[in-house]
Amino acid sequence: MEPQELHDIIKSRRTEKVLGDVLAPTIVSPAIRERNDPLVREAVKTAGMAPFHYPRTKEIAEPWRAYHLWCDDTNTLATHLADNLGVITKEPQLLAASSALVLITWLPQHPQPQTEKERVIEEEHIAASSAMTQNLLLLLTAHGLGNYWSSGGILRSAALFQHLGLSTEERLLGAIFIEYPEATNSAHERKPGSLRNQRSVKWISELDNSDWG
Repeated sequence: MEPQELHDIIKSRRTEKVLGDVLAPTIVSPAIRERNDPLVREAVKTAGMAPFHYPRTKEIAEPWRAYHLWCDDTNTLATHLADNLGVITKEPQLLAASSALVLITWLPQHPQPQTEKERVIEEEHIAASSAMTQNLLLLLTAHGLGNYWSSGGILRSAALFQHLGLSTEERLLGAIFIEYPEATNSAHERKPGSLRNQRSVKWISELDNSDWG
């Protein structure tokens, strides 16, 4: 890949919420899954080459964890949220529109940090997990797969973690909703990210040592 290609991928990635109908969710055919599921699996694996500083456990050093949910699972979860839990926020609609979902969590090492060192370790874990997540978004974009990084809403709750069989010691960093291009539905409502047009380069500064105190 040429450097300009990477620049273009970063610039072309878009935040777009895709909202579907829980009663008529996205259906992904076996043929579409056969083409795209491996791309998601490989993207998650490659995204895990993100840097991290502090090993989290002896068995799994990375401070993040990733969980795949495929289309049938996201549809089942959408129905559970809407019908069994009475959720009226957007999460069931996001699930109903998605072709796949990746839940990315991070593992606190000091849930209640008491020292500066402990706080730094927690910040490092979050930063590393965010780097892994951004890697994933860019890889999905490079494959032409739509993606949306959500903070998770009710998917962050301990009750949902227990329902999905996840450790409640983990914390959700992001729910990555994925749309396969062959499963795009014109009936879905699309909401572009609200901050796209507010971007600038005003946050960049150059430090000149002639001005140092």
